[in-house]
Amino acid sequence: MKPSTRLIVGFASAWMAFVGAVISAEPPSGAVLQGENPPRQPALNRSQRADRVINLSCSVVGCHTARLIETSAMDREGWTKTVNLMIEKGAKLESDEDKEILIESLVRDHGPLPEGEGRKILLNVCTICHDLQRVRSRLFTPDGWKAVLEEMIIGGAPLTDDTFPILLTYLSRNFRPRQ
Repeated sequence: MKPSTRLIVGFASAWMAFVGAVISAEPPSGAVLQGENPPRQPALNRSQRADRVINLSCSVVGCHTARLIETSAMDREGWTKTVNLMIEKGAKLESDEDKEILIESLVRDHGPLPEGEGRKILLNVCTICHDLQRVRSRLFTPDGWKAVLEEMIIGGAPLTDDTFPILLTYLSRNFRPRQ
């Protein structure tokens, strides 16, 4: 299978899994008979609540896909402004606490990255399959990052001969073992 076909199949599979998870999370309509108590929802931790808010308030309602979030990499101030703007445009949150949980999650999982020529490539290529936490948690030498990127290309990452060395330099400089 060609890398471009593998990428499309991967996107389609991920989308189908996401839609399936959202559908299965919603109780079937009419499931609670009149006079019966509805089933109790399990308590969610902050991270789960943040995921729920993102899924229900951002991407599921059709405003935008999660991809817009994955490629933004803003600090607290940027995410706060963005969330406030989305609320002004009609995004609904269940509570003020959900707003703070959402901002906290966006900063933690989609926070700023070091400036540099490879930043845009990382955001537009690596986040096709991985969240930023996966990149941030990996610390490799330049040879280690080269091996990782070569493996990603085999797996379908759309890196070109022009973008490969730029991304390699960026990752090697900003995500290396501490000495």
